[in-house]
Amino acid sequence: HAAGVIDDAPLVTKSISAIEDVFSPKIHGTQVLDRVFPDGDLDWLVLFSSTSTATAPAGQVDYVAANAFLDAYAQARAGGRTRVLTLGWGIWADRGMAAEALGATRPAGDGPAREIDAPLLSASLLDRDGHRVFTGALSESDWVIGEHRLASGEALLPGTGYLELIAEALAAQGESAPWEIRDLAFLRPLAIAPGERREIRLRLRRSAAGYRVDIRSAVEMQGRKGFVLNAEAEVALGNIPAADTADLAAIRARCAPPEQAAPGAALASAQEAHLAFGPRWKVLQSQSLGEGEGIADLTLPEAARGDLAEGFALHPALLDIATGWAMALIPGYAARHLWVPLAYRRLRLYRPLPAEITSHIRLAEARPGGPDARFDVTLCDRAGNVCAEIEGFTIRRIDSPAALDLEPAPAPEAVEFPDAPNAPAGGAPLSPAQERLRHNLGQGIPAEQGGKAFLAALAAGRSRLLVSSMPLEALIEQTDAEAEAAHGASGGRTFERPRLEQEYIAPEGALEETLAGFWQDLLGVGRIGAEDSFFDLGGHSLIAVRLFARIRKSWGVDLPISTLFEAPSIRALARLLEAEGAAAEAGDSAAEKPRAPRRRFTHLVPMHEGEGGEATPFFLVAGMFGNVLNLRHLAHLLGHDRPFYGLQARGLLGEDEPHDSIPEAARSMIAEIRQIQPHGPYLLGGFSGGGITAYEIARQLEALGEEVALVVLLDTPLPQRRPLSRRDRALIQ
Repeated sequence: HAAGVIDDAPLVTKSISAIEDVFSPKIHGTQVLDRVFPDGDLDWLVLFSSTSTATAPAGQVDYVAANAFLDAYAQARAGGRTRVLTLGWGIWADRGMAAEALGATRPAGDGPAREIDAPLLSASLLDRDGHRVFTGALSESDWVIGEHRLASGEALLPGTGYLELIAEALAAQGESAPWEIRDLAFLRPLAIAPGERREIRLRLRRSAAGYRVDIRSAVEMQGRKGFVLNAEAEVALGNIPAADTADLAAIRARCAPPEQAAPGAALASAQEAHLAFGPRWKVLQSQSLGEGEGIADLTLPEAARGDLAEGFALHPALLDIATGWAMALIPGYAARHLWVPLAYRRLRLYRPLPAEITSHIRLAEARPGGPDARFDVTLCDRAGNVCAEIEGFTIRRIDSPAALDLEPAPAPEAVEFPDAPNAPAGGAPLSPAQERLRHNLGQGIPAEQGGKAFLAALAAGRSRLLVSSMPLEALIEQTDAEAEAAHGASGGRTFERPRLEQEYIAPEGALEETLAGFWQDLLGVGRIGAEDSFFDLGGHSLIAVRLFARIRKSWGVDLPISTLFEAPSIRALARLLEAEGAAAEAGDSAAEKPRAPRRRFTHLVPMHEGEGGEATPFFLVAGMFGNVLNLRHLAHLLGHDRPFYGLQARGLLGEDEPHDSIPEAARSMIAEIRQIQPHGPYLLGGFSGGGITAYEIARQLEALGEEVALVVLLDTPLPQRRPLSRRDRALIQ
C-alpha cells in the first residue's frame, strides 16, 4: 500500500479538509484494505510508511500521524495468518513526494474554463484548490482603461473598476444583491501599456460570511508568467439590513445653492488637472457643499447608457465621480495634488446603479494638511431610494507625480504561478528550504535500489522497518537543524530586524504580542520591538490599511490610518486600543475574543474547502444534535467533483431557538438550499434522524413544482413506531 499525500504547513493554518487529504490515503485506505482482505486472504501486506515518524519534520504533523497509524496497524496484526509489515522509507533521490515538492513531477494547471457573459470578465474555472477563479483581459480598447488616464497619458484601471469586477464575479456566481464588500484594499496599480493586453484573475474563496476575494494581474518574473496581487477584499452575503430612503430635500436645504452644468455639458470634477477622463466620466450635473457634507446629481451620457444593459452593476466612471467629486471638503485641499484611492471599509449594494443618481458625501476623517482623508457616501436614485452605501472610502494625497509608481517590482511572495505553483521560477534562486531539500534529494535512496531494499525488508521477518540512505541519528539531527533554521521565519519570507536607533524591547502582554504578530506578518520582519516605528520598519499606507482591518476584526475598534502618525509603535498603539476598550478583562488575552463575522447561513455548511466541483450539489441533513462535523469524512470519500453541503440544526450557533417542528425546519433549510441551487433536480440526503427532515424537504420541494432526483437515507429510523408491548420491551432488554 504505497498511496500518500503530503501538505506541509503549520498546524494552526491547516483546515480540516487539508488534514483529511493527508489522512485519507494512508488511514482510510488501510481501513478499506482491512475489510476487503480479512486475515488469511493474503500471504503478506506491506504498508509504505516514512522515516518522518522518527524525525517529525516541522509542518508535517498530519503526515506523521498518518504514518504512525500504519505502524500501529501492523503491530496490531502481528501474529496473524497474513504477514503485515510497515516500511518507513526515507527520502528518494529522484521520485516521490520530495521530488514533487520541488515541482519535478507534480502536474500543473487549473480546471477547464467555461465562458461567462460579463463586461470585463470572460471565463470562470476552478483552480487547483477548488476555488472559483474568474478571468479576463484588459487593454486600452476597453473604455474602463482607455478613458481613465493620468494627465501624462498612462492608462490604468480606476479603483471603482475593482468594485465592478467583484460585482460581475458575484453575479456570475449566482449571488444577487444585496451584498457587502468589506475591507477592499488597493495594493498595487493596474496600469496598461499601449498595445498591451493584460490578463486578470479574480478568485472567490468561500468564508463563513460569504467570500474572500483577491484580484491579480499578469506579470513576467524570471521568464515565467505569474499573477501579482493588486487588491483584496471580503464579501458578506445575507444578513444585510433593508435599504433606507434618503431625504434629499433636507440635505439640499443644509447645503449652499447648487452649481449647475450648462445644458448638454457637465461640470469639471475635482481631479481633472491630474487625470484625463473620457466622455463616460463627464457625468457631474450639479454640486453643492455644506458643513462637512455635499450633494451632487450625476447623469450618465446618453451614448454610454448601453453599458448598463451590458451588465455594469457599479458603472466605474459614474461611481468614480460620485465618490470623488467633493474633495473640497478636505481641510486645506489644493487641486494641485493628485489623490488616489487606498481602501473601502464597506460598500453595500442594494441594486445596480441607474443612469441618473444622486451622491450624498460626508467627510468622516481628515486632518488639516494630513496625507489621508476618509469619506462616507450614499448613492440613490432621484427619488431618494438608496442604491449603495459606502463607509470609510479612504484616499491618499500624492505630493508629486513621480511618487506614483505604476509598475513597482513585485515581491516574490505576492506572485502566484498557476501553471506550477510549487515549482521555483525558471532561473530563480531556490529558497533556503528548497536548497536543503535539493541537497537531501541528492543523498536519497536511488530508485534502482528500491526493489532490492523492498525484498530484503520482506525477508527480515519483522513487523516494522525503517529504510534510509542516511543513518537515522544523522537524519534526526538534520531535521532538528532545519526546524531551528526555519524557526520564526514564517516560511522563509521574513527578514531580520533592521538596525534602528532604539534597542530591541520585547512586547509585553497579550495586546502588544498580538499587535507584534500582525506587524510581523504584514511587514515581513521576523522580530519586532515594542518601541519600533512602523515607518522605520518599512510600513506604508497600503500596509496600514490591512493592519487596521485586522485590528477592527479582532477588537471591533475603528481607528483612522492617521493614528499611526500619532502612535507609530506597538506600545503606543496598544495604549490607544486600551483607551478604546480593546484590552481584555484581567487575566484574559484580548486576542482570544475576536469579533467573528456574522455567518451567511444558519443551516448550510460547505464540506469542501473550495467550490467542490461543477456537478449538481448534494445536500445532507445532519443527524442527532444537528451537527455536521461527522459528515466531513463522507464528503471527502465522495470526492471533490461535486459541491457537498451539510445542513445543521438551528440553535447550534448564536441566540436562535431550535425549530419547533420538522416541517418548519425543512422550510428554513429549503430557503438556504435555493440560494445555492435555485431549481432542481435536487440531490438530498439525511443521516440518522436527519433523514426524516430530508424526506420532508423533498416533499415540500415537490409541492413547489421542483424535481427531486434523489433522496438518500443513511441509518434513518422510522419517524413513528407502533407502541412496544411488554414482550417487546423484555426482548430489547
